[in-house]
Amino acid sequence: MQKKPFDLSRPLHLCRIFITAVCVLVLAITLTACGSNKQDKMKTYGHDGYMGYSNSNPNLPNRHQYLNYNADGNMIEQVLEPIAGIEHTQIYFNGTDLHVNLDVDSSLSDGQIEQLRAKAQSVVQHNMPRYSVHVEVKR
Repeated sequence: MQKKPFDLSRPLHLCRIFITAVCVLVLAITLTACGSNKQDKMKTYGHDGYMGYSNSNPNLPNRHQYLNYNADGNMIEQVLEPIAGIEHTQIYFNGTDLHVNLDVDSSLSDGQIEQLRAKAQSVVQHNMPRYSVHVEVKR
């Protein structure tokens, strides 16, 4: 029986080929994952002079078309409309003070008028939290 020496070069050669193939595969996956696509670019806000702050949240009521007395007055009239007993409303602003004068039905008693005033006060204050609301009632 003839003894052959153990050949280490063959398994070592296969191991090197396998390691090289794995490294090439990992490198290819890494490079394709970091590739740039024109559709993946971030969208920026317009150059409005405010670094995008004025149009970054277009649906929030913090823009100039929401913050005016005319829109606030229309909102107040709208929330007071369902309250029964109010015949006419007069609204005026003085900075952060909001004054609401209500002309009510003359057939209401003093207790009903006070309840109506308190209800109008709470409804307007709830819907207009940035104002200090003052409600007055006249017959």
